[in-house]
Amino acid sequence: MERLNTFLGRHVWAQVLLVVLLGWVVIMLMSPGEPALALLLRAAVTSVGAVAVLLVLRAREKRAAGGSGDRLADLDRRLRHGEIPSSPADRKAMLDLVEQRLHRTRHRRPALVVLWLMYALCVAAPLLLGLVRQALVCGLLGVVFLPLLTWQGGRQLRRLREARETLRKGAGGEVPAAREPVEERGPGRSSSDG
Repeated sequence: MERLNTFLGRHVWAQVLLVVLLGWVVIMLMSPGEPALALLLRAAVTSVGAVAVLLVLRAREKRAAGGSGDRLADLDRRLRHGEIPSSPADRKAMLDLVEQRLHRTRHRRPALVVLWLMYALCVAAPLLLGLVRQALVCGLLGVVFLPLLTWQGGRQLRRLREARETLRKGAGGEVPAAREPVEERGPGRSSSDG
């Protein structure tokens, strides 16, 4: 799995191909009997938005990591394993990457609620239209992937927060100046509430 993560981290074309192929499989499950080539074209067209988002996020993360895809893949691997670099330049690049990812996840809870509601609508709408096969495929995908995405996102958020705290601590235990930490707090809650 580590080799696959490293490969996908270094080669954006492989990520794009994976997005299109996964879209193709889902569309094939929902539309049996249609020509496979037509469904592949439909998957490629509907994946354009996901690919655009992927490329924009990748460019931002490469800038934060120092401009190289290999460096980004190396920092990402270190983050997954909890390894903190020793050189000041690598620590700064990793802190920038961690801060950017934490900033991007600042609206995680409302986004998850909207995602779950949208998925429920994607299951209910075909059922109301009498498209049972499409509703079953969407429902099955939702039952498998939504809890997995929620759990994995929480795990990643914990890792990022731990890495940020570790990276901010200097050699003498002092915390270098950085922008305000991004915390997940509801309205009216202070940081001491937990």
